[in-house]
Amino acid sequence: MTFEGFVPRLKIGCLMPGSVIDNHAFEFYRLAPLGVMLVMVGVGLREFSRDDVERVFAPLEHYLDQLMERGVDLVIQNGVPLPILIGIDAHDRMVAHIASYTRLPATSTVLSVVQAAADLGIKRIVPVNKWTEEMNRSLAAFFARAGVSVIGTSTKPAAPTDFHGFEAGNHMRLAYELGRRAFLDHADCDAIYIGGGSWIAEPVAVQLEEEFGKPVLCNQAAVIRNTLKMLGAWTPLAGHSRVLATP
Repeated sequence: MTFEGFVPRLKIGCLMPGSVIDNHAFEFYRLAPLGVMLVMVGVGLREFSRDDVERVFAPLEHYLDQLMERGVDLVIQNGVPLPILIGIDAHDRMVAHIASYTRLPATSTVLSVVQAAADLGIKRIVPVNKWTEEMNRSLAAFFARAGVSVIGTSTKPAAPTDFHGFEAGNHMRLAYELGRRAFLDHADCDAIYIGGGSWIAEPVAVQLEEEFGKPVLCNQAAVIRNTLKMLGAWTPLAGHSRVLATP
């Protein structure tokens, strides 16, 4: 008797921003290839502030030890708000430290999103999210160093304690409304980016791509694409958004 079909072939170690993980895992396993497992540690971010990011990452090496105990193949810092709150330099030092400490490939959600934009040849993008103006200015700096210009935003700022209470369907409808507004208000954009991992964004991306004929980036798709490429296991996933369907 063999159980090979049930044994994970790749394990992605994830430092998740929240203490409770729901929509992220639900959506990942609907999109990722069979045999890819998430190994998640929640760091417990409570608010969008630099102080709280520094608090949750103070025991970084303890989190990494936990992931390595589970035999992960790669480590990703999940969640864009954390790096945009601490800035590019601190983010880069953190990712470099993760790689050095674990001796594994390391990346982040924001690096995955920026890489997806580069892969699709995007030069002008509009972020769609629940973040503050200051956070979106920091996000623009991450895009800028890859040659991508943020030409506007479509936002409805909310604190983590507020949006984690949104019902999933309402959350997706909000993403759709903000995304549609982004395309209508910025017709000259190449793409939009639906930022945030708390909402299930891939179905929204597919719908908006059908309506407007342009790419819609979201965290989950970008992370799946980037991590599998880093592990040499990427193949396009037909029937999904362009980030997943493009070679």
